[in-house]
Amino acid sequence: MAQRKSLLFYLAVIFVVLSTLSHEVEARRKILRGRRVMTRTYYHGNSVPAWAISLMSGIGMLLVGGVLYAIMRKMVLSAETGSLNTYQPAMQNDQV
Repeated sequence: MAQRKSLLFYLAVIFVVLSTLSHEVEARRKILRGRRVMTRTYYHGNSVPAWAISLMSGIGMLLVGGVLYAIMRKMVLSAETGSLNTYQPAMQNDQV
């Protein structure tokens, strides 16, 4: 049950971030005035300013980079090589 709550929490966070990063929304409405139909277009800008979106994107990139660094360090740099030698000297011709 706790895992399901965690999944729903992360899903909600993802939806909130995606909604802040979505582009402007366009809405059209037809208004009846007499015999003619008028079409009005409404534009709604983002509720989050552009500087906040770029700040969230930058912090997200830093977090993703840090997590990738930690994973790579654990898997690649800290891996035991044992007695495996990856360097072999080149063959030399000692004939004079």
